[in-house]
Amino acid sequence: MEPIGLTKDLVEMCSIAHVLTHLGPAMKLWNWLEQHPDGYDYFRAQYHEQLAKSAYRPALQQLAGASLRETFTLIHQSDDALHNSAMALYEYLTELQAYTKQE
Repeated sequence: MEPIGLTKDLVEMCSIAHVLTHLGPAMKLWNWLEQHPDGYDYFRAQYHEQLAKSAYRPALQQLAGASLRETFTLIHQSDDALHNSAMALYEYLTELQAYTKQE
């Protein structure tokens, strides 16, 4: 989940069904993490606050519910597999699962 889009070639090559750049962190925050790779905890807290206040909160709740039933992949362009925007979004969705009714 990045605030930037993907090239058409990459979307086709990787069979990506949905690109949800609007759920990515604010560009300023994303750039901050790029410049401060050791600042993941701060980044995650700021990103989670952004998501909590987002107009997309209902959609994020639905995505959290869908993640209980389906498998999907969140992608990122960071070199760090554990400290990136996709991992921060995964952690946020995992927290939302606690408030999701299971079908």
